[in-house]
Amino acid sequence: MEQAKRIASALVLLPPLVFFLLHASPVLFLILVLVVIGLSLHEYFHILQHVHLSVCTYVTWLAALALPIMAHLGDVRWLSLTLFLSMVALTISVMVLASQAAHFFPMLVYSVFGVLFIGWTLSHLILLRLLPAGPWYMLFLCAVVWVGDTAAMYVGKSLGHHKMAPAISPGKTWEGAIGCVIGGVGTAVVSAGFWLPDLGLWQCIMLGLGISLAAQLSDLGESMLKRYAGVKDSGGLIPGHGGMLDRIDSLLFAAPTLVYALYVLLPASSS
Repeated sequence: MEQAKRIASALVLLPPLVFFLLHASPVLFLILVLVVIGLSLHEYFHILQHVHLSVCTYVTWLAALALPIMAHLGDVRWLSLTLFLSMVALTISVMVLASQAAHFFPMLVYSVFGVLFIGWTLSHLILLRLLPAGPWYMLFLCAVVWVGDTAAMYVGKSLGHHKMAPAISPGKTWEGAIGCVIGGVGTAVVSAGFWLPDLGLWQCIMLGLGISLAAQLSDLGESMLKRYAGVKDSGGLIPGHGGMLDRIDSLLFAAPTLVYALYVLLPASSS
């Protein structure tokens, strides 16, 4: 039943999402990223409430939402400057708001973590979309991540015997991780042939490998957070898939990985 919900949700949401990724204007795409960051942050705050952890909520919101806006208006340098100013603003705000010295450090850590883990990482979707052939790189990123996730799930269920991190995510296995990498690299090679013919074979392999590994790390990061808080899903927004954060967790590290890898592999893309 749960698997049927996942498939039904994917079939309903995937076609309009792909169309939007390819054809939406930069402003509309920015709005989409802002909505995703907002929903993910809301779920992040809700997870922290389960273990009675507090954050500097309003400044965290402002900092996380300012990052994609500055990425849209400028470039990676603007994003870095905004991140630095956000960290300064958060530190000052927490110092002012923390009623007891003992609460200062954990409040600052979880506020900064929310900005970095959600706002900063997803802002790279804006940078990616603004590159030459950006819409196709967005589709490339999503295809590699989604196929890798699917391969990890089915390979792990059918062949998985060696647990990867049972204390964090009992369902993840090394066999599933290998399946994710193979699926991601294969998807990178095949999809680039259709959408990004200027990428060479070795570049596709390197990008597919980097994206797949980064996606699994960010997935484990969210699993660690949920396990610490004692929750199964970040929310119930998408039937069969949990919350927004559950759905986009693999993109969190994958998006920056692809952006900076392209800057290295294809220096002209950064201009």
